[in-house]
Amino acid sequence: MNRIILLLLFFSSSLLTGQTALSKSEYNSSLNSLINKKKLLKKELIELKAQLDSLKIEKENLDELIAQAEHEIEMLYVKKFGKKYGPRVYRKQIWKGMTEEMLRAGWGKPDKIDKNVEKWGVFTQWYYGKITFFFRDGKLIDWEEEK
Repeated sequence: MNRIILLLLFFSSSLLTGQTALSKSEYNSSLNSLINKKKLLKKELIELKAQLDSLKIEKENLDELIAQAEHEIEMLYVKKFGKKYGPRVYRKQIWKGMTEEMLRAGWGKPDKIDKNVEKWGVFTQWYYGKITFFFRDGKLIDWEEEK
């Protein structure tokens, strides 16, 4: 069956290109060449599948290592901010009453900080892109996002 398909493909391509029919030895030579190429491609396919399987295993191992590292990082936040607040800071959550230190630990360094010292307290605004956080005496009292 495969030989018939190869023969048909060859003859159809030779008709399209205007080539004349092959002699038996030329045909056999072309057929052997195609069979060898097919064997090489099958071998290459097997090797590629083996590489793919190996990469899948490596990906699973890396996913597990990433999960472990993320858990360890979260535990560092728990160690620093306690069981109640550590996971929230790690997940970049915000809430009224959180400290400036917690926001910096979760969100990183702000783009800009404005500070006003008054008789009734220290008021600070932290800017992260279009979000502004408002602190009074180091505790978050509100936030807003520009639209």
